[in-house]
Amino acid sequence: MIKTQTSPQKIFFWNMMGSLSSALISVFLLMVVSRVLSTLDSDIYAFAYSLGNMLVVVGLFQVRNFQATDITQKYSFSEYFLVRLITCFAMMAIAVAYLALTDYDAYKSQVIFYITLYRASDAFSDLYQGLFQQHERLDIAGKSLSFRNAILSILFTIVVVLTHRLLLAIQLVCLVSFVFILFYDVRKSLYFDKIAFRQLSQLSLLKDGIKLMKESLPLFLNGFLLIYIYNEPKYALDALTGLGKVELGSQTIFNILFMPAFVMNLMMLFFRPLITQMAIYISKKQLADFRKLQIRLFFYLFGAGLLVLLGSALLGIPFLSFLYGIKLSDYWVAFMLIMVGGAVGSFSTAIDNILTAMRCQNYLLIPYVGSFCASLLMTNHLVASYQILGASLSFVLTMLIWLILSIAVYLFTKKKVEKGDL
Repeated sequence: MIKTQTSPQKIFFWNMMGSLSSALISVFLLMVVSRVLSTLDSDIYAFAYSLGNMLVVVGLFQVRNFQATDITQKYSFSEYFLVRLITCFAMMAIAVAYLALTDYDAYKSQVIFYITLYRASDAFSDLYQGLFQQHERLDIAGKSLSFRNAILSILFTIVVVLTHRLLLAIQLVCLVSFVFILFYDVRKSLYFDKIAFRQLSQLSLLKDGIKLMKESLPLFLNGFLLIYIYNEPKYALDALTGLGKVELGSQTIFNILFMPAFVMNLMMLFFRPLITQMAIYISKKQLADFRKLQIRLFFYLFGAGLLVLLGSALLGIPFLSFLYGIKLSDYWVAFMLIMVGGAVGSFSTAIDNILTAMRCQNYLLIPYVGSFCASLLMTNHLVASYQILGASLSFVLTMLIWLILSIAVYLFTKKKVEKGDL
């Protein structure tokens, strides 16, 4: 029988391990592909994974932040489950529609489809991780991520090395991922809550699910805009490569340079327990404790960001060159611009989570729409002019705009919350 509580040290350790495994699996899989398979395979895989990262936002619908801070259990787990079924189905339907409208060859289309399906399994697992977090058991969520990512990484590597068949490796990863969720996540969830399957078709449950989706809609729009911002330089590189204006392999190089920045933005995963605690303080009107926790969060992010930037400047390019077997010494400036952008983005993500805990997520559309428009205006021009360096410049400038607008929104809503106006 699972205990409802466990030690903070155990929660921190497994949350850290799970967060690290989530951050590193994409790095590791790209490393395997770039070292074992052809440049064409690497470019296809890198682009497909970027597209999958954007589509998974539909599957997640950013309900996790709402679920994890639903301290009063406004919505039942059955309602969260129903919403996740709907969003994962929508995610795959969009992927199929997208592939039907493009002129990709059969191989590239299948790689994109199965990577999207794999990311859909991540979205479905996230439903159960949100349940564990809601019950302050992030250690179980961390174990789920750690074990599943380790198994999938080993499986992918073995299949790619032995068969040199990227598509087969991705298909097997999809299968094993869903099987793991069934036998680990679902089984563990039964100790905390159970899905009322007989009620899933009832109109009242569906109405509550739609209400939940409406409340999460601002978070979804924010997440979708953000992931599009993150991937806009990659789409520009893909389009220009297809036109012959950017050399083959640029997509892979930029993804390699970008991986540490994406990993850096995932630092917020380490601090998920703090976000849930913030929601508890707000529900109990303990605003002084809420403010102290915010200060701690920003202090931790600043220290971690400083260490990562220093380490990246000294060791980043040599390490990535060794890891992926590609000479990257000419891209130090582009790499550091990306890392600065990642550090800036982590602060914006923290503000995002804080405003969600305050139930002020509607205001987040302002910084997201602003930075999205800025990205659309500058990315294609910068990439066409400076290629990989231009993609890096576009990213860091967009992150700075996002942070400035996020700070403005945060200060505005913070005053209103403290006065009791929100």
